[in-house]
Amino acid sequence: MLSYKILGMLLTYPGEELQHHMDELKHAIEGEGAVPAKIRKPLFAFMDDLARRKLLRVQEDYVALFDRSRAHSLYLFEHVLGESRDRGQAMVDLTDLYKEHGFKLAQRELPDYLPLFLEFLSVLPFEAAQELLGEIVHILAAVGAKLKAKKSGYHHVFRALEALTEVKADPKFVEQAVSDAEKEDTSLEALDKEWEETPAFDGLGAAACGVCPDAGRHAGGVQPAATQG
Repeated sequence: MLSYKILGMLLTYPGEELQHHMDELKHAIEGEGAVPAKIRKPLFAFMDDLARRKLLRVQEDYVALFDRSRAHSLYLFEHVLGESRDRGQAMVDLTDLYKEHGFKLAQRELPDYLPLFLEFLSVLPFEAAQELLGEIVHILAAVGAKLKAKKSGYHHVFRALEALTEVKADPKFVEQAVSDAEKEDTSLEALDKEWEETPAFDGLGAAACGVCPDAGRHAGGVQPAATQG
């Protein structure tokens, strides 16, 4: 289902290509009809806003939201495993799942990067994709709630994703996540200190840091990182 991939594209580092093709992306989502109309309306308004605004400002907002805060990390395991060594094994397992379906990771990309995961879902049978999406719905709901608290239009993307699965998020998990996010220090000084810390994953190097800005997602524009073959 193409809607998965499009919603993932909206969560990648914004570029001119994304802005120029926004109407086409909206038409594709509307054509599939998977995202309910009541959720499409605010989502499309957000997409129009992304297309209208100056690109530099859109990019600055993106970096502030997704690069400078663990609370809004687009790396799924960041929210449930943090920097524990269990995250390394979880990444191996997810990579194996991609390989089973003929997917390869682009260089320097991590398997738990949400836009990549959504592109993967877009080529799976409907029921299989819906089931996998349901397994991360609590993360999606938590990040969406935190973005809504920040008055960010990006929360509409997460709301749309929630609507694509019948599984409902645990409200206690979401509430706790929002509460924890309010305590997070997102100053540049705190971020610099975090980057200086030793990575938790032996052998993975800097690319294993879910909040590192050079982890590969900016260079690729609007194209998610998976390739099929």
